[in-house]
Amino acid sequence: MTGGRGATDASSEFAVDAGGLRFHAVSWGPADGVPLLALHGFPQHAGSWDRVAPLLAEQGIRTVAFDQRGYSPEARVPLDQYSLDAVVADAVGVADALGWDRVHLAGFGQGALQSWSTAAAHPDRIASLTALRFPHPAAFAEGVRTDPAQRRAWDELESMSPPLPAAEQLLRDDAAGLRAFLAASGMRPELVRETVARLRDPEVLEAAVAWHLIPVEAMAEVPPVAVPALYVFSQGPALLPATAALCARFARGPFRMVELDEGGHWLLDTAAVRISALIGEHIRAAEAGAARA
Repeated sequence: MTGGRGATDASSEFAVDAGGLRFHAVSWGPADGVPLLALHGFPQHAGSWDRVAPLLAEQGIRTVAFDQRGYSPEARVPLDQYSLDAVVADAVGVADALGWDRVHLAGFGQGALQSWSTAAAHPDRIASLTALRFPHPAAFAEGVRTDPAQRRAWDELESMSPPLPAAEQLLRDDAAGLRAFLAASGMRPELVRETVARLRDPEVLEAAVAWHLIPVEAMAEVPPVAVPALYVFSQGPALLPATAALCARFARGPFRMVELDEGGHWLLDTAAVRISALIGEHIRAAEAGAARA
């Protein structure tokens, strides 16, 4: 996996049909590169990978990210169709549509929750997993159940419900609530402006909120993962270090946890060089392990 395989930092936009939905997608890297499906978090989109993916392309990695259920206009479904099973099916369906029988998987935030769940449900399809910020869902559920401080931190986000009233509240007074929420999480002012502009339509933000509201009870039921897993933790909202440390208990295969001292929550933006190096190293190790097997 080197730049000698024709890697490029240019991105390409296209549509992917999966499960009766149409997703807007973006790709980076050589067409014959090692396949990586990248999952964005809340309230982001595929373009959130545009700092990391070109650096992965230089390592010979073909990254595809897609605007998820609710974010892609043609994948905006009724509110009762934003379940953990549904978003796992979306990830597998997009991989199917790309012709990827076995794929490396990386996710940030809510996309990391989705990544853990996909790897647990479909270990035969996932060559490796990189989860950024969000730990294994069952680890998070245990933290919420046993740690009052973690419960309070989660309750602040879980209160963003039901989706439509929450969206309307966040968008009131020139989106003052949404701006404050994003700024408090450490998002750069330029990205706050871009995110608010993208989510100004209440229907769009309602869908994003619905996608985000995976019940902690559903998280608790996610089995351990057996695939090679890298978990990258950094300080930020809604997640305590003690909860993050529980993650190793839900890994049955090779597992590594890396804690970043800086970067805050929005690692794809603030720590792109470090994240791309970690993902590339993890993918190379998984590929080498598969070749030896």
